[in-house]
Amino acid sequence: MRKVTVRLPATITGIGPGIHALGLAVGLYTTIEISARSDHQLIVDTAGEGAGHYSIGLRHPVVLALMRVFQQLERAPLGVHIRVQNDIPVDSGLGAEAAFWVAGVIGASNMIGRNLTRAEIVQLSARISPQPDNALAALLGGLSSGVMQAGTFLYRSLPVAAQRLVIVVPVIDDYPTRLITPDTIAWDDAAHNLRQLPLLIEAFRSGDLSLLSQMLDDRLINPRVRPRIPGYNHVRETARLAGASATTICSDGPALVAFAPKDHQQIADAMRAAFENAGVQSRAWVVPVDTQGVVLSAVQSG
Repeated sequence: MRKVTVRLPATITGIGPGIHALGLAVGLYTTIEISARSDHQLIVDTAGEGAGHYSIGLRHPVVLALMRVFQQLERAPLGVHIRVQNDIPVDSGLGAEAAFWVAGVIGASNMIGRNLTRAEIVQLSARISPQPDNALAALLGGLSSGVMQAGTFLYRSLPVAAQRLVIVVPVIDDYPTRLITPDTIAWDDAAHNLRQLPLLIEAFRSGDLSLLSQMLDDRLINPRVRPRIPGYNHVRETARLAGASATTICSDGPALVAFAPKDHQQIADAMRAAFENAGVQSRAWVVPVDTQGVVLSAVQSG
């Protein structure tokens, strides 16, 4: 019987003006083991972050991805056993669901003996995943960018300097799982975002946190997200006073990411205290930029 184990990192795809244009992989992980069964059972075991958040049946994101790939490749095993050990907070702007979809794509291709290349997995994931930018970042690691063009997903890995980040996730019970983007935007705001993007990419390449801090002023999405995060301005200012060069919202939130040259744990503690002052509980991690992306292990037994 075939068994594949996939480890994928958390991802941030709404970094300042790089809304769904840049993806950054960070060092929080989900590990998913997918095994073929000789019967017709589907078994899903979940542990860690978000255990019980998703259906453990046909509506789980890993299962949805498996089924899509089985349909496209017109082959499937009799039964499947899925084990999820997830350390990425769900519905937080850190790409947990996208990682589940990618794991399903990789698992499905291995279950039926189609060992796809990474490039083929990128194309397949981009076509079926609801969040292709997160999927790309999880697969490649580091900093990446991609766009669907005439049915082909065009993408590149971009250079990024090694660094550690502070991730803080506030607990907001009524936070929307997906932000609704505006139908129209002001020309000046769109141009402002576009002008910043090349220098933001350069700041990541060089590790220039001073430049980075000046290139995170998104005028399209962040103004809609900030009011939904209690104490946001206070937390951001507290992070700055504790030593952070820049702080912004992860994707659609509510997680925040702070960039700093040092004192990362001090910054994390200060941000948590600031959220607590606003009446909001939160959790924090100090993590590196993940430059490896997907890690895969496949075995054949029996």
